Amino acid sequence: MNDFRRVKIGLANVDFGASLISNDQGSNFSIEPKVMKVLHALSNKHGEVVSRNDLIDSVWGNAGGADEGLTRAISLLRKAFGNGPDCKHYIQTIPKRGYRLKAPMIDVCDEVDLAVSPSTLSIAVLPFIDMSDKQNFDYLCDGLSEEIINQLTHLAGLKVSGRTSSFSFKGKNQDIREIAQALSVAYVLEGSLRKDGDQLCITVQLIEGRSGFHISSDTYKGECTELFSFQEGIAVLVANEISKTLNITAIEKINKQQNISTEAYKLFLRGKQLTHRLNGQNTIPTGIDYLQRAVAIEPHFVDALSWLALAHFILPEFSKTELWAEHIDKSWLAVEQALTLDPDSSVALLVKAMHLTHRLKFDAALETYQRALELDPNNVETMAGMGLGLMAIGLYPQAKGYFEQVIERDPLCAIWHTTYGGILLAAGDFNGAEKSFLRSFNLGFGAAAFGVSQLMASRGKVPQAIAFMQEHCHALGPVEAAELHSPVVRKLVLNAYLKQAPVARAIVNYALRRRLSDDAAQPTAACLIGFLFLNKPALFLNSILKKPNPYLGYTIARIWEPTVASKNVRMHADFVEFIEQTTLVSAWKKYGWPEQIKPDNGNNLVSTFSIIG
Repeated sequence: MNDFRRVKIGLANVDFGASLISNDQGSNFSIEPKVMKVLHALSNKHGEVVSRNDLIDSVWGNAGGADEGLTRAISLLRKAFGNGPDCKHYIQTIPKRGYRLKAPMIDVCDEVDLAVSPSTLSIAVLPFIDMSDKQNFDYLCDGLSEEIINQLTHLAGLKVSGRTSSFSFKGKNQDIREIAQALSVAYVLEGSLRKDGDQLCITVQLIEGRSGFHISSDTYKGECTELFSFQEGIAVLVANEISKTLNITAIEKINKQQNISTEAYKLFLRGKQLTHRLNGQNTIPTGIDYLQRAVAIEPHFVDALSWLALAHFILPEFSKTELWAEHIDKSWLAVEQALTLDPDSSVALLVKAMHLTHRLKFDAALETYQRALELDPNNVETMAGMGLGLMAIGLYPQAKGYFEQVIERDPLCAIWHTTYGGILLAAGDFNGAEKSFLRSFNLGFGAAAFGVSQLMASRGKVPQAIAFMQEHCHALGPVEAAELHSPVVRKLVLNAYLKQAPVARAIVNYALRRRLSDDAAQPTAACLIGFLFLNKPALFLNSILKKPNPYLGYTIARIWEPTVASKNVRMHADFVEFIEQTTLVSAWKKYGWPEQIKPDNGNNLVSTFSIIG
């Protein structure tokens, strides 16, 4: 555990950096250093029994009075957590063995002020529980939960927790009050699904987050033969009940009323579920197979086409394949088909915007992101899309506002913290950026390790940065893990990027240049950013033009960082030509100019500009 980490233990907020514990009774306790070290040691082995001797050795060493000091520390921690009847739920004494931190522990977002009460109109929808005899409706439970989330985002003024954060509690028997605090929501919706003969029975409960009291409970039944219409109908009914209970009105939403077969819908839910998981050599390819089978049965299934387009597009970043170019082409075809059937599909519009960024058409990409946001204004995906589009053209202050809303709604989604780290990096907040990258990595986004190690190295902690990467190399995505599988290659790359060793840099530069010249070589963000790490601005710009990767928006956004390498890109002679070969100027005229670029005479309508650093 890192010293600056903030966690939620049970119903209490713990800030290790500030040595502060805030319990659910509203009391704040400033904790002595040695007492906090005891909690630090227990949380490092959360759920395990830690012996008294191990705690004494790690905190007091050979100092006298350690035995009494440990007893006192446990007593003070229990007092801070709350002296109620459940105080031992936090730190449990195991007779003749030691102590165990028993209460659930969750990382919390550094960017969110934990002292702020959740919005009165905020809700999280937990994954529904499969209570069928054969436990074979898990995919339908996930699909139902997601459809309810989608419907609730169309209730005016209601903040809905993002899918990733809500689904992080799947399969965990955790106190609703703890979940509500971790997600900073006022209400939690939970439910279950069971099969009763030929019917599906759905039970839905609305719970007040702070007290854990049940506000309402409803049961819905329907035939198993029409899963798609059944699920959509249930979600609409639930959203209507929520709007009545919370006294809010719905934003008008047009239901397409597609007649989708049960078999196609099952395949779609399985494919979507796998696409959400991202990492794994066969994860997205298997998801694509399910989605293709769904579309084969129902060629007019817009949602399946949209998710098929997304899965094809992002696959080259998460799975090693020689057919990466074919996947990009198939993605565009699916996007066109989806938007022909439904021009207002926000998912299809998001994928189209990613394609337009990939083609360096920033103005059209932003217009498409904006359209998706207008159609689905409370959805974290559309907010993030707009924020990412603004990042790509250097408008970080505007992008920051979008991602602050995204993280507020979806604090446990790993990839958002990497993107937010990039925003903080551009603002010169290197410490905050490192925290965000580490937060992202701890939540499961392996590629964030590159950002963590790079910033550690920039602070002069090169050995620690190399050790961090060596220790966590296995956690990278399948493509990067395969590239760095060899210990020799891994050492070479880390010495080049982090240690700035001249010989290693020359060898890695040669390898990356060969990869760039090989038309068949798979493009990834890591390979492209490698040229930036090596401070090779011309090659970095050339690789963007010649071999754009699926996440090009985030890659290009690194041009605007206040680092030496990024400034060298902006000041390089090829940068002006790069701007002229793209639609950056057109996008700047409409959305604003980054602080590093100044339009001549300050006229936003002109095409000429000056690069000021």
